[in-house]
Amino acid sequence: MSEEQNQDTMATEELQAVIQRCQILEEQDFKGEDFNLFQVACQKCLEEGYVQEVLQVIQNEKNKVIVKSMGWNLVCPLVRCILSYKQEDEKREHCLKILNQLVQLCNPKELLLGLLERIEQTSGEQISQTILLLLQPLQTVLLKLHSKKSYSVGLSLSTISNQLSLLPVPYTKEQIREDKLGLCQCCSAVVDFAKPFVDQVVKNMDASTESDGKELKQELLKFCLKSFKYPLLIAQLDQLHEDIEEDPLRHFAAEILGILIDIGELIPTMFSYRGSRSQNWDNQDFLNEDRKHSADSLACLSYLVFVQCIGIDCFPMVFSPSYLLQCNMTHIELLLKRTEESVLTKGLVSFLFFK
Repeated sequence: MSEEQNQDTMATEELQAVIQRCQILEEQDFKGEDFNLFQVACQKCLEEGYVQEVLQVIQNEKNKVIVKSMGWNLVCPLVRCILSYKQEDEKREHCLKILNQLVQLCNPKELLLGLLERIEQTSGEQISQTILLLLQPLQTVLLKLHSKKSYSVGLSLSTISNQLSLLPVPYTKEQIREDKLGLCQCCSAVVDFAKPFVDQVVKNMDASTESDGKELKQELLKFCLKSFKYPLLIAQLDQLHEDIEEDPLRHFAAEILGILIDIGELIPTMFSYRGSRSQNWDNQDFLNEDRKHSADSLACLSYLVFVQCIGIDCFPMVFSPSYLLQCNMTHIELLLKRTEESVLTKGLVSFLFFK
């Protein structure tokens, strides 16, 4: 047996030794050393190509308690392994099965941290690949949570938005079609990711005393405002590409506005600067604290509704033109002070529209 084969055999033997050690322990008796040994042994097997052996360990009913307690530690090495294999590689399929087992068996709170840690740590071309890979598992884990669900949803959306802000916005029709770094794909996927939580808010709209529903609504509002600031404020939404069936970023804008409409926050958000909102509005404190940060977002929202007419059908036409101009001048001035071509253009078009 060659030295390399001997090392490979040692990797699987080490994993089996760790499993045998932990199988005789109760869950409450697991120590930090056990967690570390399990993670190192599994990671070594994954890196050396012994994916099927790890899958067998994870699927073994006798190891259910071990996986439940320790499996979340495998997210980072597992994702690295998945991204290293080609789509058609059998080992990639085995890795995906391991990930699915972790989602089914692991403690949701711990697995949530593992998934978000991996999304947060990724960079470059792997940002979109990682997000697209983990959105479905992340959604499943969040739906399993019974406590702090709103906070966890908000943390997840914030982590995803922060990572997407690192990707350049495609401008030309060629760039949009190619979507080289996957921003457009991620924008579409994150809307699907958010839908179950939007549905929960809509379902509980009449339950005005339910604090968790209000908190979830606030987290979704924060996500919408972040999306307006990036990528929508930067995107060239005024350019219609006839040979592109549908501009994915324009579609994303419509979806984000749809979320605001569904949770009943389109009008309160648009007029949050005018002192016209109700004193009982759920998000008054949030916008008072974050007003400076929200300015770009609200300017983009105004542009989308009044200039691009996205969501205009849901806007009540009871305001006079002079009042609308007065409300939007702050947004227009902000856009005109910016130096980015796409943002400045939004300001000029908005000024001409209201003039």
